[in-house]
Amino acid sequence: MKIRALAVVGVVTVGLSLTACGSSDGGSEGTAAAPKTGTVRLWLNGEDTPQAMVDYATAEFTKTHPGSKVVFERQQWTGIVEKLTTSLSSADTPDVVELGNTQAQAFEAGGALKDLTDKKADLGGDDLVQSLVEAGTYDGKFFATPYYGGARIVFYRKDLLAKSKIAIPTTTQEFVDAGIKLKADNATVKNFSGIYYPGKYWYAALPFIWDNGGDIATKDSDKWVGKLASPESVTGLTTVKTIMDKASGAPKDSDEAKDYIAFCKGQVAMLMGPGWKGGQIINKDDGCPAMESKLGAFALPGKTAGTTAPAFLGGSNLAIAAKSKNQDLAYDLLKILSSDGYQKKFAELGLLPSKKSLLADVAGGEAAKAQATAAENTRFVPASENWAAVEASTVLPDMLVSIAKGGDVTTEAKKADGEIETALNR
Repeated sequence: MKIRALAVVGVVTVGLSLTACGSSDGGSEGTAAAPKTGTVRLWLNGEDTPQAMVDYATAEFTKTHPGSKVVFERQQWTGIVEKLTTSLSSADTPDVVELGNTQAQAFEAGGALKDLTDKKADLGGDDLVQSLVEAGTYDGKFFATPYYGGARIVFYRKDLLAKSKIAIPTTTQEFVDAGIKLKADNATVKNFSGIYYPGKYWYAALPFIWDNGGDIATKDSDKWVGKLASPESVTGLTTVKTIMDKASGAPKDSDEAKDYIAFCKGQVAMLMGPGWKGGQIINKDDGCPAMESKLGAFALPGKTAGTTAPAFLGGSNLAIAAKSKNQDLAYDLLKILSSDGYQKKFAELGLLPSKKSLLADVAGGEAAKAQATAAENTRFVPASENWAAVEASTVLPDMLVSIAKGGDVTTEAKKADGEIETALNR
């Protein structure tokens, strides 16, 4: 999930720091122990968690907490930042909440969530999916444990790769070379892409940057420093430029929102997208269900054979409200939601569970398996409460569009670094 309103994030960061951190209204560390019985309010967002899973968690909780109960309240993603901002600041706060991974930092920085650093090992420790751990960590402290995720993978036309006698790529170079050959082999198709790469698609650039040792920005003491112009990042961005120049026929000034339309028109051999992209491609309304038998998926390979490029993992984290009056009970529920028994149910649905040891259990077709493989090597955007300002500024897609249109990689990266530093250090 992305934060949809930058102005709201400002309210989160400032408002919650005033209300949650210094509050004496029960539940924060150092207060009296939580009661042995009570009510735990659980907020989960959207429809990714089926009611059957909620029922399972509730039943497990009541087995060990007779006299206590879980009150479940399903929220919608639209408007959730505003709703959490208000609710977590109030005396009537929910106890356990779900946060989109790019939303979590603002609430962590604002003091709205309980510090779980001493509970991290109990919740999964080193077995937790790393990029979601990064999303749940602020200033060296752990506030929000991973819940579930979805990784970006490569979807491809099995028939076109077979026709060009191309095997599934096992390295970055093989992937790029395959895209270039596929474009050449289908040159008679207008706007054909061996690898569909529209100019604004910054999520897809990150694996190439990270796999070469680069980054968007890193923290040096108390200041963020842009790293897109580093030699490592420039190497990754140069690979992206090669894909855009030689393997892609996608618009240089567009995003990936309609990539499935181009796929269904027969204009795409391979594209990088989130795990649910396959369902979008074959949906019956504006997709192409007949393409299902030709659709394959694999994890984006890394520089070295047998490795995967670091993937940006979307998903959610779970946290306990700093002002929860029943923090002990809330933590016991959180442990159930993080348990293998519960998390395996996500795997059965084809979603990525919170633990690396359970990724092999992900059910479904090639896309589900590819996601599980990709999720073994994931990264996250800079862990700053001001990250939303970077996204809102469109600095990353603007940089890539300039590169796609012929701009010098290093020059454009330096411009982006300056804007990113301004946004993160405000």
